[in-house]
Amino acid sequence: MRLSEDRIHFIAKQVAKELLDKNLIKYGGSTVVLEAEISKVILEDLKIEEAIDREVVEMIENMKRAIPQGSAEWNAIYSQKKEEIARRKNYIY
Repeated sequence: MRLSEDRIHFIAKQVAKELLDKNLIKYGGSTVVLEAEISKVILEDLKIEEAIDREVVEMIENMKRAIPQGSAEWNAIYSQKKEEIARRKNYIY
């Protein structure tokens, strides 16, 4: 995972604070519960993106011609395939 659990919790805490401070949501419950729910959403989103990344890398590795990872061609194909898969899965990144 690209972010540690501590980092995810920190981000969730900041998001909850901004939402509440700017009255963007009405929430009368515990901020701990709100932060936990936001953390859950962030974590689920990261898992979806990681799954898409794995699928794209596997697609590139299974191509007939070996393409060196990190090359300009690999990066271009990676971006194109990631966008295609994300769109197919209704995922916005």
